[in-house]
Amino acid sequence: MSMTVPSTVPGESLRAWYDEHLVDDVVLYDITAQAATSLSALLVKRQLTAADALEQEHWGARVRLVAQQQRALDPADRAGLIAQQQAWLEEADALAERSTQLA
Repeated sequence: MSMTVPSTVPGESLRAWYDEHLVDDVVLYDITAQAATSLSALLVKRQLTAADALEQEHWGARVRLVAQQQRALDPADRAGLIAQQQAWLEEADALAERSTQLA
């Protein structure tokens, strides 16, 4: 699943990329919220395909945590938005890589 940020930008320079491309905080907030939505979709898929109830609960708890983190986003905290977005992108990449390895 592709996320909504430039895929060629290394994590440490994501803020520089957004600054260079004049991405304002309102748009950055929307992009970060979309990253949460995309990650949640991956997590729900894991929850629905879980092998047992314990695994289902694990993924369900992760879905709830992402939703909680998304509600806590501060639209005025540019650095915080980028940091949270980067964390979600890394998790989504790890989930996608793990799916590829298991296939």
